[in-house]
Amino acid sequence: MFRLIRKRIRRKLRTYLFGAAVLGLLSAPAGAYAASYTVKPTDSLWSIAVQYGTTADKLKQLNGLKSDMLLDGQTLQVPTPSYFTSYNVQAGDTMWIIANRYSIPLNKMIAANKQLANPNVVWQGLTVNIPKRPAGFRDGIFPLKAGTYSPYGNTYADSRSWSPDGETVRSHEGVDIMAAEGTPIYSALGGTIVQSGWSELGGWRLTIKTDSTTEFYYAHMSRYAPNMKKGTVVSKGQLIGYVGSTGYGPEGTKGMFDPHLHFGIYKTSPYASVDPFLFLKWWELG
Repeated sequence: MFRLIRKRIRRKLRTYLFGAAVLGLLSAPAGAYAASYTVKPTDSLWSIAVQYGTTADKLKQLNGLKSDMLLDGQTLQVPTPSYFTSYNVQAGDTMWIIANRYSIPLNKMIAANKQLANPNVVWQGLTVNIPKRPAGFRDGIFPLKAGTYSPYGNTYADSRSWSPDGETVRSHEGVDIMAAEGTPIYSALGGTIVQSGWSELGGWRLTIKTDSTTEFYYAHMSRYAPNMKKGTVVSKGQLIGYVGSTGYGPEGTKGMFDPHLHFGIYKTSPYASVDPFLFLKWWELG
């Protein structure tokens, strides 16, 4: 008698658990099959959102979160960043095969898929990230060392209002990368310094001509590395200065904003800014 009752209880329990599991799948937030991200102690919803080109509100919606509070080690579903494309692994694929198919260096493919515990193990149906290739300058390096800066988004073309003549709305011509004052800055490519010294907008800045039609612009430095003056030839990876908060006023003005590197790219014929975000993201992969 008691044995029969226990069997009925176990059968009902299995039915309940199965139903709960199905309900959990049905009620999972939209986009549950996006990439996953493991929360680190220094993370916030905002910093993760910036890293993946989305907003904190969209992350909350994607993960069914009721508050902004995160736990160390918590797993979040995140969208594919705009600088990646998604690829579904086919039978017989390896990371090396995929990298060669898309002409992506293997080290960059691996760096773009940090969600994989072992990049040597992929399987049919798995979704991986393919880095988008920028138009040129693919051998450049990221101007700040890994671990010395905060997650950043694309601030190119954002509105800015400060000008020497007062509040005038203008378009931001670079990407801002937040970092502590004094963080070393390195030349993304080799070239010749064509502008140095003070700029009311950029503070202590350097403009380095990298080829006959392109200049890289580094602004808001706290100070320069030695011999950083007009005419100096610098090599890729050479120390050129240090992060600061200079600018938005006469020579010596600082502290009008948080310390960061403003990085810009300009074409010289005709002279016009270029969105540097995809280049930075490519270089960041190493």
